[in-house]
Amino acid sequence: MAESRAEDRTRDRAVKAPEDDAPRRRRAFVTRISLVGIVLGGLFCATTFTPSLIPRPWGAQGVLAGCALATGYGVGTALGGIWRFLEAPLPNIRQHRVLVWILLAAMVVLLTVSLLYARDWQNETLVLMGLPEAEDGFFLRILALGGVVAAVLILLGWGLVAGLRMAARYPLRFAPRRFLSLFGVLLFLVLLLTTLNDTVISGAISFIDEVQMAADVSDPPGVRPPEEAGRSGSPESLIAWDDLGHAGKLFVHEGPDAAEIARLTGRPAQEPIRVYAGLRSADDNRARAELVLEELKRTGAFERSVLVIATPTGTGWLDDAGIAPLEYLHGGDTAVAGVQYSYLASPQSLILEPGRAQGSASEVFDVIYGYWSALAPDSRPRLYLFGLSLGSYGSESSPMMYAYVRNPISGAVWAGPTFRNALWRRIIENRDDGSPAWAPVFETGTLIRVLSPGGRIDRSPDSWGPLRIAYVANPSDAIVFFREDMWLYRPAWMDDPRGPDVSPLLRWVPVVTFLQVAMDMLLAASVPPGHGHTYAARDYLQAWRAVTQPEDWTDQDTDGLIRHMAGR
Repeated sequence: MAESRAEDRTRDRAVKAPEDDAPRRRRAFVTRISLVGIVLGGLFCATTFTPSLIPRPWGAQGVLAGCALATGYGVGTALGGIWRFLEAPLPNIRQHRVLVWILLAAMVVLLTVSLLYARDWQNETLVLMGLPEAEDGFFLRILALGGVVAAVLILLGWGLVAGLRMAARYPLRFAPRRFLSLFGVLLFLVLLLTTLNDTVISGAISFIDEVQMAADVSDPPGVRPPEEAGRSGSPESLIAWDDLGHAGKLFVHEGPDAAEIARLTGRPAQEPIRVYAGLRSADDNRARAELVLEELKRTGAFERSVLVIATPTGTGWLDDAGIAPLEYLHGGDTAVAGVQYSYLASPQSLILEPGRAQGSASEVFDVIYGYWSALAPDSRPRLYLFGLSLGSYGSESSPMMYAYVRNPISGAVWAGPTFRNALWRRIIENRDDGSPAWAPVFETGTLIRVLSPGGRIDRSPDSWGPLRIAYVANPSDAIVFFREDMWLYRPAWMDDPRGPDVSPLLRWVPVVTFLQVAMDMLLAASVPPGHGHTYAARDYLQAWRAVTQPEDWTDQDTDGLIRHMAGR
């Protein structure tokens, strides 16, 4: 009889277990939620809504917020694991459940306040950049996307932890020794990292390279080989059209012709010369530089009044807004030469191909300067350098010292210099007292000047020497003003007065501002010309005018050209 009653109780528990299983699983799930993870996840996520230089599209902000929330939760979970390993006091199950709901509510309040604050600084920065305020539903989409991203990453993290636990337990089937567990974990990590490196990372790099190579072969929409003999890719050119690459084809296609220049200026004009060598034009940097030199000779470039060595960005792109103003200013009596050095975009090229921009720019300068310097000074063109972004990084380092002293070039225009540009960093660090870091005055402006927002160089041209270098730098350009030590030190460009398109709500917070500005670098080209890393034709025009000093050019001519280029 006793045995029968015991069997009945066992059967009753078995029957009741499924009914009680769901609540028990919910309680178990709640107890697995990390308290520290909730706090750090909320705090990390809230920091992504703090003010920065560039207003963010909802997609970018949502991904950033989700990644930050998942990262904070992961860090908090790891800290909680260390706490348990140290056998420190822990709340009981009931206390844990209560704390989970309290902390979740607190984090919801924190994120709501952060979103409201983000709306203010985003809208203010959008207005400063001439853009409409964020539309209705903007921040709801951010929350939805951020939640999805965070959930996916946290689930992946749980999967990784489960894999580590399995790897630690499996060896114990064969020998109950802790070092075998450690061996299993290390083996799992080695296999995981090897797989990621050999398949995911290497595959991603190869995929990017193949995509960029395929894109480089294609013709830009509406672009055809030029008929003008003064352009590479023409029937008379030494460089075949298909060897120019995507960016090179665009460069020789764009820009004004003699008729357009004459129509705008009311003066006779020549056909501007544009020569370019793509990566497929020759086997190495030296060969491509020598090929471009032969193109310059063929087109009569050394008989023009102005010759420019233009270093492109990573993909080989040369900004027409930076070249065309020069051609208008000098009635087409110009020649511009460019050489491609990479298929990759500038950020990828800087990380995966360090030094390639500098190596190519140095070879091109050495070959062209060597020929130019041997010509009679009274019959050769004035020689200038040009570069945007990574192009300025390469161009800035290309001339040797003798090119400034013994047989000097005439000057340079460098736009959007990267935070790694050595000369640019020296200018900011050693600027004259009283000048802001976003518009520094260096050694009273006798050699180098920085274009102020709105296209002004606020010093008399008479005090500028024969060798003139102009930087064009937008105050809101994170690529220009990022600093590696910003995580610990407040950058000088945040001092008052600030640049006209930088929000006064932006405040320096250790680590947070560093990460925010680093994110801004990825979005720096997503804003209108004259802001971020997008440079306006009007600013290029003012820089070229100040540096090259064209004869008989008036302020009225400048205003007319600005209106014309704005309508193109």
